[in-house]
Amino acid sequence: MVIPKDKLLHLALGVLAILCAYVALWINSLFGLGACLAYTTTAVGVLYEWQQHYRGEGEPDLFDALATAAPGWVAWALLEIL
Repeated sequence: MVIPKDKLLHLALGVLAILCAYVALWINSLFGLGACLAYTTTAVGVLYEWQQHYRGEGEPDLFDALATAAPGWVAWALLEIL
């Protein structure tokens, strides 16, 4: 049985999502919600750009990853201020 590449990618990303969620909960327990939000948005930004590169779709860009991560870092800063 041959599993299509697209289905394997979805399976791999599902496992990666579980791992990322576990790490997010761990970061939350150690450093709080702000750090968890910064980690999560950074991970999503980097992983999205990676999958664009892997699939050859779109133009992977560091600034796109930074734009995705920025709200999490801003939220962390605001939580620290409040």
